[in-house]
Amino acid sequence: MFRFHFPFPGSRGRALKPTLLPRLLPALLVSGVAQAAAPDPLGPLEGVRQFMATFTPDPAERSLLAYARREQLDWTATQNLFASQLHDAPNHYLEWRGHSALGVAGPTFTVVRAATFLRAGQALLVLTREWCAAGRCESRTTFAWQGPGGWKSAPEPSVIPLIRDADFAVGTLPACLRGVTLGVQYVPARQGTSLHALPLVPATAQQRCESAGVNVTTATRALRLNWTPGVGKFRR
Repeated sequence: MFRFHFPFPGSRGRALKPTLLPRLLPALLVSGVAQAAAPDPLGPLEGVRQFMATFTPDPAERSLLAYARREQLDWTATQNLFASQLHDAPNHYLEWRGHSALGVAGPTFTVVRAATFLRAGQALLVLTREWCAAGRCESRTTFAWQGPGGWKSAPEPSVIPLIRDADFAVGTLPACLRGVTLGVQYVPARQGTSLHALPLVPATAQQRCESAGVNVTTATRALRLNWTPGVGKFRR
């Protein structure tokens, strides 16, 4: 299942600060492409490979994975689109970063993060892909089971506990965020077996809070979800 986070302004999307992209680009220049990880049927590399075999991107998606699928690139060519590749096999984690200028909107920066969480001979894949262009970012998260029985998409509610907007509040929810529907972005931890749920404040609400002197960064918090193999889902 894909969880879609809409672009700003006035939406549930994640607004990437313009100052962040220049910090990310130098990292691509100094980070080399990692050696390919050893094949692991329960590892995230295999999970991403199987995801790409059935991936049907939305027409509006501009991530490098969507581009690879539309162009019918093979697995090797797909990996080669990403200039920076981190494969942390012992921690069942990978992170790819790539930059392109394939669309009319100009340069697009894509980050792919994937991790697998083990459970009795199978693993839950958490795959997030985020792409940013012209100061706008969008992201999607896929959950899927992989193992001897193959690869099967998992509905988000079957593996993620119920999260209410109030759960992201630090203390009393400020007036500028009352009645606002927050977005959520899931980011797997590189080490351990946790998943971070980040609150995404729509741009209009962000501006309203700034006008009221409210710092949404300190008014909200990320939630840590812990993998529970016995039930095959995350818990708070």
